[in-house]
Amino acid sequence: MMSDLFWNVATSAPALGFNGLVLLAALAVGFFPLVKYLPVIGPYVPAARVVALLSAALICFLVGFRVSDERAEMANLRAMVAIQKADLDNARKSAAFANARASELEKVADDRRQSDAEYIATLTLAPGCGFEPFPGKLRVGSDGAAGSVPRAPAAAR
Repeated sequence: MMSDLFWNVATSAPALGFNGLVLLAALAVGFFPLVKYLPVIGPYVPAARVVALLSAALICFLVGFRVSDERAEMANLRAMVAIQKADLDNARKSAAFANARASELEKVADDRRQSDAEYIATLTLAPGCGFEPFPGKLRVGSDGAAGSVPRAPAAAR
């Protein structure tokens, strides 16, 4: 956690910008012609050259670390997207299978209902059996000889 914070700060744009400014200043002092002859800056030219080389190496290292970190993060994101695409494909396939299965079950149920309706239509009412093929009608009499009459509405009873 702390190391992640350190590397995030060390490879941030402001930190790299500051390192770049140090590099520019060290390059100007260490490698600019005729600066070594100035009495105030002349003694610092060898140190500035070393600082320029070290800051260039530091910038190269930090930029390389940042690029490799971003590549690893992109690889993780690509893997996550691939997994999500696979999950989405599996969900689509299972939804299509469920729809096909539901259609098949509905077809079977419709065929069964139609065959049951055809069978019920072939049945005849036997006297005294109490079977009423047409619901909603009330059988009058216990022997079944009187036939069926429509049921009276609830308000009329």
